[in-house]
Amino acid sequence: MANIKTLNEIGHLNSSGFGRPWPRHGLYLLHWFSHNYVIFDNNGDLLALYNPKRKEFGFHHFDNRLECDGNCYQLLPNQNFPYYEVGNLNTPGAGDLPPYVRQNYKGHHDDSNMDRIIISLHPRLVLEKVYVTQHKDVSTFNRQNTYRISRGLVRLIRNLELEELLKQAGYPITIMLVKSVKRQETPARSHTTVCQPAVSQPDWVNIKRPSAVSPRPTPSRESVIDMPHDLMLRESKINHVSRRERRCCVIL
Repeated sequence: MANIKTLNEIGHLNSSGFGRPWPRHGLYLLHWFSHNYVIFDNNGDLLALYNPKRKEFGFHHFDNRLECDGNCYQLLPNQNFPYYEVGNLNTPGAGDLPPYVRQNYKGHHDDSNMDRIIISLHPRLVLEKVYVTQHKDVSTFNRQNTYRISRGLVRLIRNLELEELLKQAGYPITIMLVKSVKRQETPARSHTTVCQPAVSQPDWVNIKRPSAVSPRPTPSRESVIDMPHDLMLRESKINHVSRRERRCCVIL
């Protein structure tokens, strides 16, 4: 397995090409993940606010099986802890993701469902590593476009509103209205005009249009009933997160 490059700055994210061009959703997904799915404790550890085993937001186990395209390889390093992936907008639970993450997905034959985030889950909901990747075809991921996201980059993204992240990462948005709201607040129904690029995007995979599912309110942190007691105590002591860190953006 080739070495996986680590992205430490927004500029690295830009040059990687992850989540671009339109209608890919990886940058939207990464913004949601950094603002609403994880938090830092006083020791600098990255903690999940929800247990991915519960399959909320479409999280599910990532097997890290051998993938073959002439040569066989595993996408990520072998380890003793499980991997979980999120980002498939056509999987059960993905309707829990906010509308701004799902807005460009129409179930058509395009690139709007190819991006994924994969996490390495350690005990007490500590995330040791965070990866971003993209599908190469319906069954395999592109190892040349798989990157590790450093905790420093997660911190930088937490300090950016959605519009700022998209602009700095080079996402081709021409018209976008953004409203700043408190973290964990349920976004209102939105109306956003996003212009499609003049050049049509190539087909990716033949994805069936998902059946209509009524979105559920984003689960509260209290829904993680099996969160260890000491983690809840650590989380309650977190007082260094700035007011700006505890803000996120949704598209109106």
